[in-house]
Amino acid sequence: MCGIVGYVGTRPAVDVLVRGLKRLEYRGYDSTGVAFETPRGILIEKSEGKLERVESLMGANPNADRSNSVCGIGHTRWATHGKPTTTNAHPHRAGSVVLVHNGIIENYREIKSELLKLGYKPESETDSELFGYLVLEEMKAGQSFVNSVRRAFKKIDGACSFVVMDEKHPGVIVGARNGSPLVLAKDPQGGAILASDAQPILEYTKDVYFLENGEVAIISPQGVEIQSLETGARITPAFVTLNWSVDQIDKGGYPHYMLKEIYEQPSALVDTFNSSLDRSRSEPFVLAPHKGVDLLMNAKELTLIACGTSYYSSMIGKYWLENYGEIPVNVDFASEYRYRSSVLREQSVLVGVSQSGETADTLAVLRELKKKNVPTLGLTNVRGSTISREAGGTFFTYAGPEIGVAATKSFTTQLATFLMWAGALREKHKKGSGQKLFEEMIQLPHLLKSYLEGDNGVQKKIRSIATQVQNKKGFFFIGRGPSFPIALEGALKLKEIAYIHAEGYAAGELKHGPIAMIDESMVVVVLAPKDHWREKTISNLEEVKARGATIIGVGDANDSHLKDLSHHFVALPAIENEDLSVFPLAAVVQLLSYELAVLKGTDVDQPRNLAKSVTVE
Repeated sequence: MCGIVGYVGTRPAVDVLVRGLKRLEYRGYDSTGVAFETPRGILIEKSEGKLERVESLMGANPNADRSNSVCGIGHTRWATHGKPTTTNAHPHRAGSVVLVHNGIIENYREIKSELLKLGYKPESETDSELFGYLVLEEMKAGQSFVNSVRRAFKKIDGACSFVVMDEKHPGVIVGARNGSPLVLAKDPQGGAILASDAQPILEYTKDVYFLENGEVAIISPQGVEIQSLETGARITPAFVTLNWSVDQIDKGGYPHYMLKEIYEQPSALVDTFNSSLDRSRSEPFVLAPHKGVDLLMNAKELTLIACGTSYYSSMIGKYWLENYGEIPVNVDFASEYRYRSSVLREQSVLVGVSQSGETADTLAVLRELKKKNVPTLGLTNVRGSTISREAGGTFFTYAGPEIGVAATKSFTTQLATFLMWAGALREKHKKGSGQKLFEEMIQLPHLLKSYLEGDNGVQKKIRSIATQVQNKKGFFFIGRGPSFPIALEGALKLKEIAYIHAEGYAAGELKHGPIAMIDESMVVVVLAPKDHWREKTISNLEEVKARGATIIGVGDANDSHLKDLSHHFVALPAIENEDLSVFPLAAVVQLLSYELAVLKGTDVDQPRNLAKSVTVE
């Protein structure tokens, strides 16, 4: 959710903070601010709204102390406690203590009550500010700055991370983690960087350390130190090297990150296939060996737990895993599953699916099942993320950094991973039966690239359609089989970035109630590729067309019947294996949502009220 950057070193701190916060804008936020050390103490510049407002404030009031500062912290806030105002924006001050915070303090009412009795008068409506007074109280009692942060942190409940400065201890920043991620790196020029994500760090170094829950980081011009939150004992950090490059984070000439990432899907598929498969073997679907492969191949049943777009990819994964892999698969929302009394069969494996690897509800389920000795797998796009460290084994997608809040390439690389799992399990049951499927899968990146970038690229067609339906009241997306979760994903994308009411339905369910909504003001997007569900889907299309809806048909280029029934038609590329149609279908619904959002003038990459990584419940 919120973004954090802290820096101590030799570079101009405010420049590092602002550049870092810009790297974190994709997470979604409604206010922002920076704090930096000066000879006159710690100064704070903050405002509601976007980062540009803080930059404008600083530009209007040039300050030599600011430009010479080499120590500071910055924050982008997504409001939970208190409105998105300047007062509620981070950083917060409590006496000499200045802090930023990611997460929620669940026992903030009790803490606030105690602090009020002690005579403190918090200025903001946030739970975050209260932590500063807890630290201040510990220092008043004679504790060191670092120990004060540790002791204060142990008094709060909830998934949180704090990064703290103190005017009496210049050149030192302390970070503590219990839930919300924190990433640490040494600056090659001296000092260190602390952030809620690796993005702000990559332009300085690729060697990072992901703090574990219950760890405290102390950064200073001398470097870094990690301590146990509980005991204060020193911990030796195991740094990892990320395989992301800075140029992957830039827009590369595209008007929005989301569009860039849609067009990056073919290369993301190539990277995921190459990294996940043992390409030195001639047999199809040989997964590169690691602990997760053994857990997968020995499972008798899989339970996929996810949220949002990852849930829809898991639904498609279920079709393939059961069809090809001949293994029972359950799919559930993590936010629902964690509060149910679930029953898992013997040798069932729980799979937590999360593009960020930090999704709070998914993590909660994974941890609870681990306590019950259920084998767990993770599927994520981020090495070093919490899920990757806590799952019994982890599969990684290789989408690279995804800056747009709306998932695109992380979705299709999850699909690619499920397809590889299904193929590997098929080979286990029917040796040599998957060669044709394997060859078709390996051709997918080329097919998708041609579809997106060819002379008759699909985006131009979709843009034309979008201009003609942009003023409609609402959208229904319908499909059957694997196209049904794509319909759900298409509706989600439209709601996420264009703020247009949309619903996704299994086509056969439309007549069981939702068809009452169909009239001339509605658009129905019919996903009807050449598969064995097509005839039934066309029957459902006839039902909605009779009620006056505008029809956008998406199907085989030679499907004259579907063309005749549709007011607008988007042709899919020729694909022999019907199951693989979901990949171009995903591109179609992504582009339709993107073009409608552009026409509506919304913030495509940072839609309102949303964040890339949902690290609170």
